Amino acid sequence: MPKIKKITQTFFKNNFPKRTKDSYKNLNGKVFIFAGSQNMPGAAVLCANAAYRAGAGFVSMAVEKEILPACLKAVPEALFLQVSQNPLKEIKEYLKKMPHDVLLVGPGLTKERAKILLQLLKQTNLPAVIDSDALNYLAQIGLDKLPKSKVTKYILAPHAGEAKRLLKKDLPSEKAALLLSQQSGAVALFKGPKTKVALDKEIWQNTTGNEGLAKAGSGDTLGGIIAAIYAQLIKRGEENPVLKSALLGVWLHGKAADIAIKQYSKTALMARDVCRAIPLVLKQNYL
Repeated sequence: MPKIKKITQTFFKNNFPKRTKDSYKNLNGKVFIFAGSQNMPGAAVLCANAAYRAGAGFVSMAVEKEILPACLKAVPEALFLQVSQNPLKEIKEYLKKMPHDVLLVGPGLTKERAKILLQLLKQTNLPAVIDSDALNYLAQIGLDKLPKSKVTKYILAPHAGEAKRLLKKDLPSEKAALLLSQQSGAVALFKGPKTKVALDKEIWQNTTGNEGLAKAGSGDTLGGIIAAIYAQLIKRGEENPVLKSALLGVWLHGKAADIAIKQYSKTALMARDVCRAIPLVLKQNYL
């Protein structure tokens, strides 16, 4: 087992993408979110709000007709693509007209709609944060089906149950994260107490966060944060943006939860509270 490195505040302050005086929205990254469903529209909303709070220049959301009005009301800053039950062609055409930097796929999507995952990754050739139902679909077809690339560009973000389904066995978080990364060629982020992030044979452990995050919606917020940071780092030409975005994202997410519990408590904490606390973390760190 390799030595576990710590994700620290110093790392965060030194590496989080800072706004330049000549900044404009395209320079700050474009995140395309394929998430949410009729039963779980809030997943898409949490992703989008978190992405904006974490600095994305703009966010597009691909959602079904039935939930579009609610999503529009919840995130009026977002751009929207109304999609059908077979949305691959619609998404591909939209992204051709309006190029984006990073995909966020899976939260609240349903496994049926997540079946376009592989074709979406192949046909858009975009970096992606892959979570929730997209992971469950990947577990069905096998990690080896994830498109291969010369440079790592995918982030898998499972919790314990999803990791067990992906690996077909139950392992401690650090071993699971390493194995997930090695089998997929992606950055693997094992969500939970002291969240682990692995790439090949290297592993990091988060130093922020608390048990208040053990609630529905927390992972959706984290996905939005990571996707936003990823897009910004890409725009800035950062070296190894995929790994940095995962490390920075889990620290920011956990720190926001640590601040939020001072007002809401660990028991009452909700994902939207974490999202509201993101600006406080950035302000504290002069960002």
